Amino acid sequence: MLELPLKSSIAESAIILGASGIGEGTLIGWNVIVGHPSKASLLQARDFSNSAGAQLGAHCILRSGTVIYEQAALGNNVQTGHHVIIREGAQIGDDCVFGNNTVIREDAQLGRNVRLMESVTISEGALIGDDVFIGPHVTFTAGRYMTGALQASGQLSTESATEMEGRFWQGPSVQVADRVRIGSNAVILAGVQLGEDCVIAAGAVVSTNVPAGATAAGNPARILKSS
Repeated sequence: MLELPLKSSIAESAIILGASGIGEGTLIGWNVIVGHPSKASLLQARDFSNSAGAQLGAHCILRSGTVIYEQAALGNNVQTGHHVIIREGAQIGDDCVFGNNTVIREDAQLGRNVRLMESVTISEGALIGDDVFIGPHVTFTAGRYMTGALQASGQLSTESATEMEGRFWQGPSVQVADRVRIGSNAVILAGVQLGEDCVIAAGAVVSTNVPAGATAAGNPARILKSS
């Protein structure tokens, strides 16, 4: 039986899997899953209870419907809205706040005090710095050619897809430096780097790097103001 740290609370309908760790004072709401097995684990073990667990820091609040996958790690004072999904390997810094229906994909790394509003999608492997604000319905993409269905059907090899996408990015899918602000409904394409203190206007589609201190807007996004 899981031993609860001091002042922590887990709703009766929550599910805690594997060797998950829960920090002091953390609150886990109804129908939350901590340590959900990854896709690879499910395909190998064919068992939803087979999990390496996830790690939660102190004084976190996970609201109902949140799903934290195995090998994800949350810092202290992290709060999730309802139905937030944090996939395997994601690393979340202290004091982050995530709005309802936000999705953080595999191996994304978020710094301290990152604020994601409702229905944000952070791509796998994205790297986000400290004190970043991202408005509602913003999407980071992990590729530019949308090759997943063609790969799954065998019409496009993994090697060919990798070669196509490699023209645009290697390493983190999207990189966001400290103190960046991104307006609602913006799309940040794979391979883009956003410099410190830059501002992305609502609805922008960003396909090229934005330098530190600049403001970008439009589709495709253009630099309106530079530092």
